[in-house]
Amino acid sequence: MESNIRLKIHHVTNIDMRKFDGKDTVTWILQMEQYFDLHNVEHIQKACIETLYVELNQFLWYQWLFSCKPLVTWSFFREEMIAH
Repeated sequence: MESNIRLKIHHVTNIDMRKFDGKDTVTWILQMEQYFDLHNVEHIQKACIETLYVELNQFLWYQWLFSCKPLVTWSFFREEMIAH
């Protein structure tokens, strides 16, 4: 029996939020989590959306992280970001 799995994609509103520049990590994470809650963002989409709100140097780090671990979740990214 064939199973049809559909990924529910939420369209989220672009907001005027500062891009993460490597400073004040915890505050930036809390702001992103408020954004996710406000827009009911699916857990699987969070790691992709956050890349829209990081400066180039942090995006390059994200790409490196993704090359080491192909499935980067928001939880994993958040923990690695705080540790980094």
